[in-house]
Amino acid sequence: MRCLLLVLLLVSVVAPVRAADDVPPEAERLLWCGSAFYWLAADAADAGNATESDDYQQWSDQLLDRAATLLAASGLDADGTGALIESYAERVLEEIDSPQAPHDVTTDCPILVTP
Repeated sequence: MRCLLLVLLLVSVVAPVRAADDVPPEAERLLWCGSAFYWLAADAADAGNATESDDYQQWSDQLLDRAATLLAASGLDADGTGALIESYAERVLEEIDSPQAPHDVTTDCPILVTP
């Protein structure tokens, strides 16, 4: 997991982050929720709950893959997508438990996951 963060951090240094206004709304929600699930997976792993961690990680991967597909369709390259994912990971870490969070991880995000 730390390797993923390191790679994404390196990508964010190399590629400029796209302004939030340029992110399609569907991709924004997928990015936010995918990042939230990423952090929930880490928390569950730290707590020793491997099954819950695996579920959250699968959901995170699914949503971030869907967001990357939407971003590619909007013209963003792979480096830009990686940088954007990293910026969302940082943002969500600060927002997830705050009243300013644009999405509720318990109600808004699970409905995005497909079986």
